Amino acid sequence: MIYIVRHGQTAWNLQGRKQGRKDSPLTLKGVEQAKEVSKILNDSIKDYTKFKIVVSPQWRCQQFASIICELAGIDFSACIFEENLREHCFGLWEGKTEEEIEEEFPGFLAKRYIPENYWSYVVPMGESYELLYSRIKKVLDKYEGQKVVYICHEMVSKVIRGKTLNLSPEQILPLRHPQDCVYKVENNTLTELRSV
Repeated sequence: MIYIVRHGQTAWNLQGRKQGRKDSPLTLKGVEQAKEVSKILNDSIKDYTKFKIVVSPQWRCQQFASIICELAGIDFSACIFEENLREHCFGLWEGKTEEEIEEEFPGFLAKRYIPENYWSYVVPMGESYELLYSRIKKVLDKYEGQKVVYICHEMVSKVIRGKTLNLSPEQILPLRHPQDCVYKVENNTLTELRSV
């Protein structure tokens, strides 16, 4: 059984900037989303000692995880930080809006979004979804058969769901992960959990 959590809203989310390996802080709304997600997890998980909390080492995920841990009574130092859970690398596009990317790299975004290119398109000095998938597979293989809460990023979340549920690239690419919801995967079944 796994739970997949996406970090809450950040300053760059609000501005429509590609974050990738760079970071911007959680907004106040992002902090509130951490509290909501903690409540969702607490309602669903009765014994955290049976779970590993596996977190992207990026600052926005560490911030989010620290709030969840505090509200769940988990020692934050017990979290496991996995390098391979880092967000999809946007290379030279990080910190930029799509308008700024188009100015600096005319036509590149259009090439990336061509359906037959999207999965394998490598962002300049960054990575493709295909490369991200191989990276995430290593994490999932490492914790296979264990109970895990993954605290990560939207693109990482969709690849985790895709790999776990044996989805095709075409099924993975359109997936989204709202910042106030948790996905639970158990026995090849996906459940979306939200606070009531």
